[in-house]
Amino acid sequence: KEADIPFDSFFVDTGWEHDTTAEYVKSYLPEHIGNIQILQREEGGMAHLVRELGYFPGKTFRYCTGKLKIEPAKEYFLSLDIDPVNAVGIRAEESHRRSKYPEWEYSPEMQADIWRPIINFSEEDVIMMLQRHNVRPNPLYLVGAPRVGCWPCIFASKRSIRLLANEDPERVDLIEDLEIELTSLARRKDPRAKMKSWFQVKGQPMPIRDVVDWAFDESSDQELLLADDRNTGCMRWGMCEFEHPIEKQKKIIEGE
Repeated sequence: KEADIPFDSFFVDTGWEHDTTAEYVKSYLPEHIGNIQILQREEGGMAHLVRELGYFPGKTFRYCTGKLKIEPAKEYFLSLDIDPVNAVGIRAEESHRRSKYPEWEYSPEMQADIWRPIINFSEEDVIMMLQRHNVRPNPLYLVGAPRVGCWPCIFASKRSIRLLANEDPERVDLIEDLEIELTSLARRKDPRAKMKSWFQVKGQPMPIRDVVDWAFDESSDQELLLADDRNTGCMRWGMCEFEHPIEKQKKIIEGE
């Protein structure tokens, strides 16, 4: 938008984002960048897919990205009657794998050119761009989330799990319910079946409650002298406010 290039926006809803991310995309961002089309898997989101398959995604069977993100996006691109350019907002600093991506390449699967316009941006570059246009970031960044997207990702960090437990205990309950449900179904077929869990450590299941306990265990990673997760996030973005960022977004959307 800053470069004055015409564009259409879409968001792939996996059904596994934090509610405030959906609110940010559907109710806050359109005021700044225009309409955002919502794409999603017709059969249902993450919880539905997990029940359908009978197991959770994992390191060696990461079906979530393909079925919940890539396939809906692919259907969208193939439905267009133009030659599209897919502009993707990822940065090289985000991971070793992303550091290898070029700015431009062609995707035979999407039948579209892929453009990564901010691939060489620093986090500070992103923050400054949003500040220039008076656009607030997703509130989850302000409470300390290093990344937003699947809530949680199967590769979530200790900090991300703490945020999950503090900000969204209902999601922890849902994961626990899914673990119990899938384990029960598996053991009806085979009483010796392993527990089904969202997280695994060295190939072994780790129940969500144990994962949460691990995230708050300071014995291995001392953080007593550091700012807490929320203050770390707001300081990074230079937006430390009295109000909770999620509640602040709700008030902005409601015009208060």
